[in-house]
Amino acid sequence: MRLLTIALLSCSVLTSAAAGPAEWPQFRGPNGAGVADESSLPRHWSTTDNVAWVADVPGRGWSSPIVWRDRVFVTTAVSPEGVFKAPSTGIFGNDYAAELQKEGLSDDEIVKRVVSRDIELTSDTGAIGYVVMALDATTGKVLWKEEAHRGAPAGGRHRKNTYASETPVTDGERVYASFGGNVGVFAYSMDGKLLWKHTWPPQPIYLDFGTASSPVVHEGRLYQLHDNDGQSFLAALDAKTGKEVWNVKRTDRASGMTSGWATPFVWQHSGRTEIVTIGRGLVMSYALDGRELWRLKGMTQATPSPVAADGLLYVGSGSQGDANRPLLAIRPGASGDISLEKEQTANAFVAWLQPRFSAYTPSPLVYRGRVYSVNDNGILQVADAKTGAEIYKARVGGGGHTFSSSPLASQGHVYFLSEDGDAFVLRAGDRYDEVAKNSLGEMSLATPAVDADSLYVRTQTKLYRVRHTP
Repeated sequence: MRLLTIALLSCSVLTSAAAGPAEWPQFRGPNGAGVADESSLPRHWSTTDNVAWVADVPGRGWSSPIVWRDRVFVTTAVSPEGVFKAPSTGIFGNDYAAELQKEGLSDDEIVKRVVSRDIELTSDTGAIGYVVMALDATTGKVLWKEEAHRGAPAGGRHRKNTYASETPVTDGERVYASFGGNVGVFAYSMDGKLLWKHTWPPQPIYLDFGTASSPVVHEGRLYQLHDNDGQSFLAALDAKTGKEVWNVKRTDRASGMTSGWATPFVWQHSGRTEIVTIGRGLVMSYALDGRELWRLKGMTQATPSPVAADGLLYVGSGSQGDANRPLLAIRPGASGDISLEKEQTANAFVAWLQPRFSAYTPSPLVYRGRVYSVNDNGILQVADAKTGAEIYKARVGGGGHTFSSSPLASQGHVYFLSEDGDAFVLRAGDRYDEVAKNSLGEMSLATPAVDADSLYVRTQTKLYRVRHTP
């Protein structure tokens, strides 16, 4: 029987927009790095302490907020009838299916029961509204709210996913909101006018888990990756008009999983600029005209996004359990197939491999010479960024916490937000040194955004601006 595996979704976008401390134009900020050393962020807060404002966000969505100067943008999915299946924290793996199998149930009955518990089908939902919102960064007041699309979703979703898990992105001229390749991309002016939209034929997603791969903006083009169980592609759109510039079909595969949830990454280094994708068991890099530059086999379920720092690219993927969670560091300039041979841990373009290091959902953080990776089960691994040698391993918060959001760093501290809304602040270094635990008391899977002096933390129903207050 094909056991059920869950790919919890990384909601991430990357852009090349020039941004200062007042701009966080994408998931994990400028260059998708998750580093805000120019910002002065609080390390202690609660639902009332060090809270500048809190705003209600209707519907459901695990997309991250983004910030452009005096505005905060966020997306959400709203059910007019309020029929969304309730979300739940924790690890959704093969345990339930294995229990049912022990009872002697047929494969069809096992699938039926697991779907009933974990999956919201289109027949359960009805029409929903896909919404883009802009808030005043100073007050939290809603400046505009636009419904990009209304209709029944093309496919279902896992109860831990939402129909608005893709983080929007801005280049300072327009805001681009994607609701996955199965709904489309919508471009708005900064004051809320719809400028264009682009859609593709809907494709089936593995076990109706839903979508999560966010768009990338770079030098006048928007890139959307859509790995699925039908016709996968990477498309380039003109950012001003929405017209398709090119579309590369992704037919090659190196694993049984063809659906994916990772966001493409624009890697700029001294030699060239390339678009790095993870999915279908492969890392594949493309030139800006859509030509394949290089590929790497050995990936598992594609959820974490790549990150680059200090001349290296870090790519990883995770699956349920500890056995197959590769994280690799890649040198620039590769071409062709750079896959490692059996028993290899490095080659001309692979600087190092850690076979059990990547998280299942959160993306890695590279900060001050170290790689931080927190798995869904709360196990944090820290390694030397140049060599891959493990420095230490610990359970964040002492254990009992699960994580979907990606970590971020600022002024010598690393922030981890748990699914229960508890934020753990650690001092960066060669040992586990927790300096604060801050609780908002509500489920949170979205990665926070940052500006010059604030964290924007999204929970299931609210958006908090956390900053030092008198």
